[in-house]
Amino acid sequence: MGNIQYKDIIVKAKGYRVPGKPPTFFCVEVSGFKVNVDKVNGEAPSPLDYQLVSLAGCFNVVCNVVAREMGIDVEDFEVEVEGVFNPEKLSTGKGLRAGYKEIRVKVRVKSKAPREVLEKLIKTVEERCPIADNLVNPTPLVVTLEA
Repeated sequence: MGNIQYKDIIVKAKGYRVPGKPPTFFCVEVSGFKVNVDKVNGEAPSPLDYQLVSLAGCFNVVCNVVAREMGIDVEDFEVEVEGVFNPEKLSTGKGLRAGYKEIRVKVRVKSKAPREVLEKLIKTVEERCPIADNLVNPTPLVVTLEA
């Protein structure tokens, strides 16, 4: 069996303000979908909400891939994600950081596989989850202004 050469995939998202909505309300188009975004406690989920949604969803997708590779039958799978956020930096420019101080993940797996196997499954899911990787490792952010 030969080695598969994977190539980089570029995922693009484009956002814009929605007429008739508050200026914090934003529509982002990505992969053929339109996603509404707003401030915390606004008219749509906030970017912070979507970060937790992304992590939970990514755990599910990666769990399916890894379970299949490991030959594990997962009957049911749940992920609960909780982020601890202090708005001081966002609101005032002061404080330690603008992002989550901590993100906690609880995973529930229903399977006949032994606990040790399920622990290995979840450890592997965490290691291979692109969203978890972006949260725990520095990812270069390149911002340019087009005026």
